[in-house]
Amino acid sequence: MANNRWILYGAYGYTGELVAEEALKRGHTPILAGRSAEKLIPLAERLGLEYRVFSLDDTPALKNALADVDLVFHAAGPFIYTASPMLDACIETGTHYVDITGEILVFRKTFKRDEAARQKNIALISGVGFDIIPTDCL
Repeated sequence: MANNRWILYGAYGYTGELVAEEALKRGHTPILAGRSAEKLIPLAERLGLEYRVFSLDDTPALKNALADVDLVFHAAGPFIYTASPMLDACIETGTHYVDITGEILVFRKTFKRDEAARQKNIALISGVGFDIIPTDCL
């Protein structure tokens, strides 16, 4: 990654907040992001991190928010609704993508974009969390 800047979308959700806190403990400084300024700003101020407020249905704002980052950590579900706009914006901006989904349909949506991602030399990786194994096996 060129500048090692990454954005955590869905930062004020339960998992997003845990990821943000753990990232800080490990010396990372993610840019926190989400659609609600009311929820995002207090978290960003508490953690001392940069933040960006935008909705996934505002394509210009979404692409602008990704313009200077190398990677998106997508933590805002339900991913069946939220993954596609973020995946498409990542392809358009040349931004790597990871998410924490366990939704099989989202894995399929991600795989369908593989060739476009390869052309941009980016990785699109769904299911980087622990969700899929325990829910399928227990």
